[in-house]
Amino acid sequence: MQINNLNNGGTMALAKAGLADGTTSTYTTTKAVPFIINNIYGTELGVKTNAATPTVDHATGLTFVTVPKSKGCIIVYGVIAAGTIVACQGGLKSLDAANKFVIDPSFPSIPDTMCPFGYRIVENGSTGADWVFGVGAFDATGIVSIFADIGGLPHRPVAGTA
Repeated sequence: MQINNLNNGGTMALAKAGLADGTTSTYTTTKAVPFIINNIYGTELGVKTNAATPTVDHATGLTFVTVPKSKGCIIVYGVIAAGTIVACQGGLKSLDAANKFVIDPSFPSIPDTMCPFGYRIVENGSTGADWVFGVGAFDATGIVSIFADIGGLPHRPVAGTA
């Protein structure tokens, strides 16, 4: 007799990370994040203070796409089984004259090897210059972000803008 397990494949962060900017292009978390990927516990992501931000998109294996002025996107922060921070970038969306999204940004594809624990919505306003996640300063002219701590990806990101 075969029994189907309806709970298979669960991936979830089990604590609120307190995700925030560090200095320049680093990130900070205020809490350690235990997590599961596909119902298997990973090595807890410890508290981070001014930790190096990933410079390669975990979904594509390539450097993050440049965000030009008057554009924005979502960056999803996650952790892999070994307890290493990773990130994935959603597609670029246009900002209007008031530096607000014309169409709200969407989440990127998330590999099965990653447990999302937070995301940031990034807007590069009309006063900004080309900006790249992991390299560009988070306090650069024109850059505005909002953060969300998550246990898993919600159906859609927070509506609106930073």
